[in-house]
Amino acid sequence: MLRFLRKKKNLKRVYWILAILIIPSFIWWGVGGSIGRQERGLVAKVNRTPITKRDYYTTLERLNRNYRVLLGDKFSEEMAKKLNLEKKALDMLIREKLLSQEIRRQKIRVKDSEVSTQIKRDPTFLDKEGKFDAEKFRRIVERIPANELRQVEEEVKKSLLLQKLEERVLSSLNIEVTDKEITDYRKANKVEKKVDEKIIRQILLFQKSQKALDEWYKNLKAEAKIKVWLSEEGEGG
Repeated sequence: MLRFLRKKKNLKRVYWILAILIIPSFIWWGVGGSIGRQERGLVAKVNRTPITKRDYYTTLERLNRNYRVLLGDKFSEEMAKKLNLEKKALDMLIREKLLSQEIRRQKIRVKDSEVSTQIKRDPTFLDKEGKFDAEKFRRIVERIPANELRQVEEEVKKSLLLQKLEERVLSSLNIEVTDKEITDYRKANKVEKKVDEKIIRQILLFQKSQKALDEWYKNLKAEAKIKVWLSEEGEGG
């Protein structure tokens, strides 16, 4: 199926529609490491894995472009400084390197068939009854450039790898929600009794899971060897 996709040409619509699939479930910020003598062509190293200037500026430009699309005329250089996009770009790259290293260490894999299945789940390819429409899929995909299809496939694959890592981390932590926590939540938030207990349990489970993942990542980063040659204000000397 992926070979079929790669032969097709023209259209960017699906690329943007599928963008939601590639948003990693791990969204953690924070740079660690020391400032040292800058190595040529690099802005940082994460456990000996380099982050190049090209990687950094490409990511920074993508962030600027995305915020420009989201905020429209409200976006400006002053806004970019307030959002601290330079720091966010570097943090994203450090995070990506750390999680990619952990995925390799744990030997997590994603099959081509899993990528295809995930792409086909997008609402764009469903009929009125919510079922996959192969003809609609064919008409849309055949107009997309092959290089964009490969990029979509690669980003969806990354997203699935991150999801599997997240699931593995959470399963090892064995997170649970107690009846007392549900009762306390009701009181603290003045939740009516008619609200289903299952809903509250899901809310608490999500909150505890996110907190646990955040703590797990902080520990992962703390144990890593990270060297940075880029200041928060821009490129260091």
